[in-house]
Amino acid sequence: MSIYQLREWMYNRQDSDGLLRKEFRDGLEGFMYQASTLQITIESGNKYMYCPCPKCMNRKFLLFSRVWSHLLNRGFMQNYYIWYCHGEGHGGNAASSSSSNYINEGMHFGENYVDPVLEHPPVNYGSEVHRMHEMVTDAFPETASTFRDTHNVAYEEPNADARKFFDTLAAADQPLYDGCTKGHTKLSVAARMMTLKTDGNISQFIMDGWADLIKDILPDDNVAADSYYEIQKLVFSLGLPSQMIDVCVDNCMLYWKDDDKLQECRFCHKPRYKPQGRGRNKVPYQRMWYLPIKDRLRRLYQSERTAGLMRWHADHSQTEGEIRHPSDAKAWKHFQAVHPDFASEKRNVYLGLCTDGFSPFGMSGRQYSLWPIILTPYNLPPDMCMQREFLIMSILIPGPKHPRRSLDVFLQPLIEELKELWYTGARTYDLSCKRNFTMRAVLMWTISDFPAYGMLSGWTTHGRLSCPYCLDRTDAFQLKHGRKTSWFDCHRRFLPLNHRYRRNNKLFKKNKTVRVPPPVILSGDAIEAHIDHYGAESTVRRGGNWHTPANMPDGYGEQHNWHKKSIFWDLPYWSSHLLRHNLDVIHIEKNFFDNIMHTVLNVKGKTKDSVKSRLDLPEICSRSELHITHEGEVPVAIFQLRAAEKLSLFKWATADVKFPDGYVSNLSKCVQGQKFSVMKSHDCHVFMERLFPFAFAELLHP
Repeated sequence: MSIYQLREWMYNRQDSDGLLRKEFRDGLEGFMYQASTLQITIESGNKYMYCPCPKCMNRKFLLFSRVWSHLLNRGFMQNYYIWYCHGEGHGGNAASSSSSNYINEGMHFGENYVDPVLEHPPVNYGSEVHRMHEMVTDAFPETASTFRDTHNVAYEEPNADARKFFDTLAAADQPLYDGCTKGHTKLSVAARMMTLKTDGNISQFIMDGWADLIKDILPDDNVAADSYYEIQKLVFSLGLPSQMIDVCVDNCMLYWKDDDKLQECRFCHKPRYKPQGRGRNKVPYQRMWYLPIKDRLRRLYQSERTAGLMRWHADHSQTEGEIRHPSDAKAWKHFQAVHPDFASEKRNVYLGLCTDGFSPFGMSGRQYSLWPIILTPYNLPPDMCMQREFLIMSILIPGPKHPRRSLDVFLQPLIEELKELWYTGARTYDLSCKRNFTMRAVLMWTISDFPAYGMLSGWTTHGRLSCPYCLDRTDAFQLKHGRKTSWFDCHRRFLPLNHRYRRNNKLFKKNKTVRVPPPVILSGDAIEAHIDHYGAESTVRRGGNWHTPANMPDGYGEQHNWHKKSIFWDLPYWSSHLLRHNLDVIHIEKNFFDNIMHTVLNVKGKTKDSVKSRLDLPEICSRSELHITHEGEVPVAIFQLRAAEKLSLFKWATADVKFPDGYVSNLSKCVQGQKFSVMKSHDCHVFMERLFPFAFAELLHP
């Protein structure tokens, strides 16, 4: 029986009448007993423990009676099946303390239980020493239980990381000098100095001076670092590896692997380094940052908080017809059916990749486009896999230039490591069961907005053939007066063949009925063959600036829109995916909101109901009431708000509409003049989902 089944009582607190279930009370007593055996609780006089209720979430160290009350009234925080803050993960049995058989005869947690009066303040477990221990243990927790309990029998000899851990832990425990204030260790001082450097943007020269000054002030037998280099060595021993890779100034290539020694670009022949005086260090024109993901994925199994939950995707219960997590979806199950050897190991990692550009200087700053590449591990429960601490930034693409079609150049190190994790894997220590295993990883799909979709997939997402699903089977056409591509009435073919809208020749494109079926979904192998047939080239092979109109494959823009063969096709499993690229819906929703609102408010220069659109209307639709008259007058559309209705909308949105704190931005700050502006994507989503139905029902009258 799995841990999730053994501890169903944790999330089944009340019966149908709202009364506490006996199973919950018994299980809670077992939980409280286990918490009372922890060293941290014993040192507090068996009076205090961390509270795992949904509000405290193990962040508050409270009296037993208060924790008991919180859990009775609120229940447990989500997905706390493994009690990692209450003795499990290092030495605890995940299936223990699930009943009241473990209750200490001297402890009674009844309804009338009251703690004795507090005579001494709780132990200060937030001290500097405790934080240093936590930091080191979090960096190398696979050896934490061995260090804490010398009676435990180690399963294996300490590996290189474990030996590194012991050296770092010794540094954390070593006082600066004999008799110094408790908590001032070599590592704690180094960590605080690194924090000051980052917060104050202090130069390395100044840091060297401060380190030397501290070394001189302290007694002769002190062990403080005497230079910034020594501080870096000590602090970085806790961290994770990173690489700076030189890039061609025009994004043609990376100076990496076999090209590491080149002095100029293989494609544009521009120099790698800026001109410098004799004897100075060489400075490249451009660099990218790559943060290898292997060690970061290992950490998920080396932390008692996440090690057990990395199997959640395989162990959680599924309800037919519901998708609570990507593992419930068809694409995930299809991949597991195609690769049963990978699916057989629950601890293998499933990743998603997302990217988008932003300007670090804001809208008013100088032009600069910075692109992070972020990976998400989908093994974790849905409320964890999207939290900030589990979003793994693997690549940082520098500006100021937009990478455009050269994005694949920067993805090379990540693709190389993903292939290694697929073929070879990485030996990893699973803290939840104290076993070594070979961890493999797969990239399931990408997530982006529509322009970045084209950069990732290799299919240009503008023009008549911009739809990556329809490919060359689109019904898009160009407007005569607007001179833009329109996809109006291209979607009726996706309706069931007997749907009445297919036969309607008035409400859609006039005098047109639709009888054709939707385009057939092509398999990955068929799409790759399609790319090879038209001769789309790899960016890495041709250079980041090769994909210009002059070099496009034959038929580009007319028969296909493949401007390149994406680097993701180098992954051995990419063609077997059912779903390869996803669109960021909430990002697109903002564009829809802006267009709808600008049209309804008739914002000059931004409304889609322009004179050119009215001129194109007679050839497309049977809507004579919107046609421009012979006198040149443009009839007012029923979907346009009049002046009084606009004022009513703005007053309602800014003064009358109330939402819970944190649910949405202050809408009163989003109204500027006669329009909505500076609204975030989530604000637009809430406005469309919650306010549009009421506003349009009241203000728009057919």
